[in-house]
Amino acid sequence: MNTILQTKLIIYYFTVVLTASGLFYGCHDDNSTYNDNQGFINKAHSSLQLKIAAGNLAVQKGQADNVQDYGEEIVKEHNGTSEEIKEMSVANSWIVSEELLPSHQKQFSELQQQEVSEFDLAFAKLMVSSHEEAVNLFRIASVNENEVYDYDIQTFARATLPVLESHLSEAKEILAQK
Repeated sequence: MNTILQTKLIIYYFTVVLTASGLFYGCHDDNSTYNDNQGFINKAHSSLQLKIAAGNLAVQKGQADNVQDYGEEIVKEHNGTSEEIKEMSVANSWIVSEELLPSHQKQFSELQQQEVSEFDLAFAKLMVSSHEEAVNLFRIASVNENEVYDYDIQTFARATLPVLESHLSEAKEILAQK
């Protein structure tokens, strides 16, 4: 084989290996802590999608007005935040999956199976636990822990954190009323 062809093949294989390793590295299971920018994007977006899906369900199945209203608020605000993540990801070549992480899918499936009479309580509990998880995730990213180096993510996390904390407070109020 001539030298030019060998060089091209080596470059090709090297490119394939790097691409495959990059895709694999970006795919985190939801039981591990994220340790990079892509991992944060994966967990944060899945968390937002869980809240949006649950909020839509609350609008449909919620019995109390405050549950339905909170569901509407969550859908509206988290849709906007989800779009921000997508825009930031496109600009930085990160991958945004529309699929929920397995733990988030399990939580949503359990909420879907709730009887109407039990739905409000289950929804309130899910909103408290999922917002506690999100607050922790965004707090860590906002102070550059776990190797989240990207300035855009840190800025985004700092700006979003007060909204998540407010949602957590509201969810706790709803839960206290149940």
